[in-house]
Amino acid sequence: MKDTAADEDVIERLQFALAAEALPKAAREHASLLLKRLSSPVRVSVLGLPGAGKSEILNMFIGQRLLPKDSKLPTTELTYGAVARIVVTGANGSRQVVEGLDFDKARAVSPAFMRIEMPIPLLQRISLLEVVTDGSSSEFQSAIDWAVRRTDIALWCTQTFGPAEAKLWARVPDSLKDHAFLVLSKADELSAKSALTSRIADLETIVSEEFHSLFAVATLQAIKAHGANGAIDEAIYHASGGGALSAEILRHAERGRRADVDSAHLFLARYQIKSPSKTKPASEAPESKGKASKPAPEPKAVVEPAHRGNERGFESEIVENEAIFLDSAQFLRRRGDALLQSATKLGRSKADGIVTQCVDAVEHLVDLFSDDDSGCAVVDAFLDDLTEASDLMVLMQVESGDASAADAATLLLQLRREMEMKLAA
Repeated sequence: MKDTAADEDVIERLQFALAAEALPKAAREHASLLLKRLSSPVRVSVLGLPGAGKSEILNMFIGQRLLPKDSKLPTTELTYGAVARIVVTGANGSRQVVEGLDFDKARAVSPAFMRIEMPIPLLQRISLLEVVTDGSSSEFQSAIDWAVRRTDIALWCTQTFGPAEAKLWARVPDSLKDHAFLVLSKADELSAKSALTSRIADLETIVSEEFHSLFAVATLQAIKAHGANGAIDEAIYHASGGGALSAEILRHAERGRRADVDSAHLFLARYQIKSPSKTKPASEAPESKGKASKPAPEPKAVVEPAHRGNERGFESEIVENEAIFLDSAQFLRRRGDALLQSATKLGRSKADGIVTQCVDAVEHLVDLFSDDDSGCAVVDAFLDDLTEASDLMVLMQVESGDASAADAATLLLQLRREMEMKLAA
């Protein structure tokens, strides 16, 4: 993923802080997580029943027919690499590298998982994972549970999204559903049957509740829009629906990266971590006759607690259960920012719906924290804050009005920032 100069500075400061080994254990683990996310592409997983067109969606993203149709490949990940190769993992855990893109040779070793590395610029921004199963409910449930832990953005490919698929999708955590897209693949086939418009209308309610949004894509048409020389027929690509889906995924990935950068800035500010290029090494002593000059000492990371009056320094409020704060902060990051933008654009007496959504969001978090059984003292203490916020939201709901909507959305943002500060503590 291509970084701006500011992003590179954040990564450099995190690396410097970890190398200095001056952070306490909990802070080091959080810094390592932030560094890993900022140094890696955004992970996009493509899910769906067998035959839903998942491979074609991956082919569409990279602009070529890479994955053979009906090739019976295992779960496959596409990542960036300087040279094209396939890393094959067998059922026994053994690994073998196949140089080039020789799928026949890769299949010959009975792969359980494949990672395809290619020098495609897009793969520096996002990685693509196609989750493959035999279609049985038990295997699919296991595959979803495995995949969601490795996913930042999810695409569910389908033509119907019937009850069986909805039941499987229910296993996905709400925090990921805010970054999930329902893709009606093979939209050209649905259109030929005059079923596309009605199918979209039928799915409108479930999409509003379970997904970020819906895209209809004629994947074959989208793939054909990519020429052999890398040129794209923009008219065909956008007419296929592939252009809109690709653009939204990249926008969503960039927003996620910016959110990670914001979290890293909070962490760096909390621990007063400066850039190594801005630390001042001790001046070299002037040379004296007959005496060798001593080299200046290596600069040390400046790692100090933000609240200097706290004698306990970093050790206060160590979060033992980081996962619940990470998931909740991501949930509020998307939900709160969108609601705040809506609230600022509303006119008089049109904001009651936003307040209701804010109430629902906080109540969801209250339920989430109430169900936590980790024994983490910070989680228990923050549950009290959430309960108080829920009570305030109810009062805002009673008052109604545009001002209440803005206040409710702002309160969500405050809760998110508090969660991020807990993670940095």
